[in-house]
Amino acid sequence: MSTLAEIEKAIETLPEPQVSELAGWLDRLRQRRAVPRAGEYHDLDALIGSWREDAAFDAAIRAFSQVDEAVWK
Repeated sequence: MSTLAEIEKAIETLPEPQVSELAGWLDRLRQRRAVPRAGEYHDLDALIGSWREDAAFDAAIRAFSQVDEAVWK
């Protein structure tokens, strides 16, 4: 397995036509694997089954579920 630095160095040695071809391939791969943005949904079917528990996320949003009573008086 190569590191990203090794891959980047190898790409820099490629001739320009191959770099362009690789860039196109990577862009097509990114588009195929991308999750549609919220504005692109016509329904939520694509999200079914995609939720995963994440303790770090839960900890990050916990502060938003607390009400500061002094602010609301």
